[in-house]
Amino acid sequence: MRPKLIHHRYVVFVTLLAASLAFPQLSQAASGPADFIRTVGQNAINSLTAKEVTQDQREERFRKILNAKFEVKLIARFTLGRFWRRTNEMQQKEYTGLFEDFIVKAYAARFADYQDVNFVVGKIRNINQRDNLVQSEMVLIDGRKIPVHWRVRNGKKFKIVDVLVEGVSMAITQRDEFSSIINQNGGKIDGLLAALRKKTGK
Repeated sequence: MRPKLIHHRYVVFVTLLAASLAFPQLSQAASGPADFIRTVGQNAINSLTAKEVTQDQREERFRKILNAKFEVKLIARFTLGRFWRRTNEMQQKEYTGLFEDFIVKAYAARFADYQDVNFVVGKIRNINQRDNLVQSEMVLIDGRKIPVHWRVRNGKKFKIVDVLVEGVSMAITQRDEFSSIINQNGGKIDGLLAALRKKTGK
């Protein structure tokens, strides 16, 4: 059985993650979530898409991006859904590490294929006291426009907790795929852990 671990919409959103490597640190006091996302988008094309960047370098840089700009542990727990409470501390630790490795391995290589993409930030909508939804568009070289909305959490630093591509939540999509794998393995997380180990070469 080959688990379905990769969703095509991730191709869009991981292209934008590259920006975090290139842009200078913003002052949280002087910048809002829209500025945070705008800077991410404006630098996206110039980060991990260079042909001279090796795959190992892309993976190393991509991992730094995830840890610096995304709430990786929070997203990992969310994507495990209701099964998180059914796992012990050791399983949770392994899963969180494998989740990060999976994202890095699955998508770092794709950056070599994406160039000449423009990024435009639009409106910002308050969701609650902690989170804002920053609307944006990716304008492809053929003129197509893809709506990408970012859920940004305002804590000590701005952190991205979800990305919606064409109205579809990436976190929810991944959670559904992981849940399907677990259910196919008798409701045990061991099946998902095995699939992630295989995918990441662990």
